[in-house]
Amino acid sequence: MSAEQNLHSPRENDTKRFALTPEQLSEWHKQFYEKPLNCLAQNVCTGRDPIKTCLQSEANLAAGTQVTRSQCHEVGGTIAKPTTGGPSWICTGLDLLRLEFDKKLAAADLEFSAGHLLFWHKLERCNYFLHTVAKFLERCEPLDGRNFRYLMKHPVPDAGNWHMFVNLVKKYGVMPKQCYLTCASVSLVRLNRILQSKLREYVSLMHAQFTFDGDGSNLLGFIDTKLPELYKVINICLGEPPVKFTYMYYDHKKRYQCMENLTALSFYQALIIKPGFEMDSFVCLAHDPRLSSPYHKNYHIACSSNMVEGLMQNYNNQPMDQLIAIIIASLAAGKAVWLACDRQSRFYAKADVLSLESHNFEQVFGLKVRRVLDKAERMLYHETRRDAALLLTAFTLDALHQPIDFRTISTAAAAGTSTSQFSLHAEATPAGAKAKKPKTKVAIIQANWLREYAFEIVVSSSFVPPAVTHCIQQVESTELPSWDAMGALLV
Repeated sequence: MSAEQNLHSPRENDTKRFALTPEQLSEWHKQFYEKPLNCLAQNVCTGRDPIKTCLQSEANLAAGTQVTRSQCHEVGGTIAKPTTGGPSWICTGLDLLRLEFDKKLAAADLEFSAGHLLFWHKLERCNYFLHTVAKFLERCEPLDGRNFRYLMKHPVPDAGNWHMFVNLVKKYGVMPKQCYLTCASVSLVRLNRILQSKLREYVSLMHAQFTFDGDGSNLLGFIDTKLPELYKVINICLGEPPVKFTYMYYDHKKRYQCMENLTALSFYQALIIKPGFEMDSFVCLAHDPRLSSPYHKNYHIACSSNMVEGLMQNYNNQPMDQLIAIIIASLAAGKAVWLACDRQSRFYAKADVLSLESHNFEQVFGLKVRRVLDKAERMLYHETRRDAALLLTAFTLDALHQPIDFRTISTAAAAGTSTSQFSLHAEATPAGAKAKKPKTKVAIIQANWLREYAFEIVVSSSFVPPAVTHCIQQVESTELPSWDAMGALLV
């Protein structure tokens, strides 16, 4: 036997010891069919969704969580239906503005245009992407390095975060949905594919140019020549929002009102900012229990903006008890709270109650699912991430003044779709037919679920304790990579 054979034989023998054998499969087969419950579960799950099979009824959930309720607080003001037509981070942010807007204007059935902000998000993100690539090239980042690979995977996503929303609103304002309805025949998925293809093509040209002349300053001129092409593609697919518009509406007393010669920015500044509602007055607090992210520190995510010179995602990390206390203080004062969470769409997309007990996997599979790893471990092993934004509008306390649950108007539930599948376009209504109004559903978030799957809140700084405010004001901030679990974009 040769030396090479002697070198590899032990390893090959070890591998054979761990290969599945017919004897093992025969034993597992026997054990499975010896239990009638396994056969029943197999019959049910092969004919329908296994996740839905494990879903408990609302009656069972209510029976298991009967607690004496002593206090219930709800944010003042009403939203006829949640904003639709865009990703959750935009829609939830617009709903937060609507609650303040309603107090000033009292317009009935007002809905802001999510498509308006999404249009500018696309264009700004393209510009931000190309300038980020230029910085990477100047730093000699390798094309097969993790920074470049992550950026190429997410060149122009629909997803975003709170600070992207602030960037858009402060620069482009807001407008009523009735003033900007996009064409029903356009597919946003197709637009994304065109933009992704062109952006990757431009990156290859930028890399070739930088490799040839080694001067990064020349890349800026290249970007300036390509942005008009991207603007043209976006404008063709979506149609540009109007520069000026007229807003006609009926107030809550059914009186006709008309506001003329408006721009989206003047509309926002006149009706939101001047009465005392400042976007800069909000602070972002998060809960990241990993040992690598100590509490009471500031963090920011690399490459997490959608605008050159715009805000990046940043937050102060706090214990969950502190976040819950701040949420309750804000809601008790009548101010809604923007929440970034793991909506668990594959488990909870159509559930009206977000609860740790909503699914009974043990009864069907005889295994615990999503109940073994703690929150920090789930983040470390990519079992959980921020994926959706919700607007908290109410809470309930028990006799000991501990939170039982929170409530939110769920955009996904109202639209009847997953948060990751939204319709940007207005649906045509047949002549003579009455338009169907989406049903508003109030989702209940149990406190124990929120502790496990809430990651970030945005609240007015007036509800933040002085000790936390002091932490936020610290200049030092730790940068986390763009692929970190806390940097996951909201769909």
